[in-house]
Amino acid sequence: MEITLELLNELTTKEEMMWVVGGGDVVSENHAHGIKQPEVLDGWATIEADNWHFHLRMENVDGIQFVEANSHGNLKTYYVRFSHNWEETLVRCYFPNPLLDENEKPTEFQPEKLRAFEEMRDRYVGREGIVFVER
Repeated sequence: MEITLELLNELTTKEEMMWVVGGGDVVSENHAHGIKQPEVLDGWATIEADNWHFHLRMENVDGIQFVEANSHGNLKTYYVRFSHNWEETLVRCYFPNPLLDENEKPTEFQPEKLRAFEEMRDRYVGREGIVFVER
């Protein structure tokens, strides 16, 4: 649980992230404007931003993956996935796409956006079972 909270704390310092809650038939995509550091009470972490929040039962997070995935044609997405029993996606936190501008329009490659993902991935992968996955 400590590594989960450490990673959540770091991810919530970045307002450019998108948080996707759920992974089944219903998901909620949320921009991180005004995001606050997680609060933990009775084993539940509350992640809150300006106009949304969610509660995450910390004991259910038994897998964390840094993911590079093919998406929408020739694009790739980069995110951190918090899972339960590997199959169940609880929350994903997406890094800004290096091939899209701030309006989600195609643009020239922006290496600093990819670097942000790679640097965080390199600090966490290998710690307490955190893995890197290509999809």
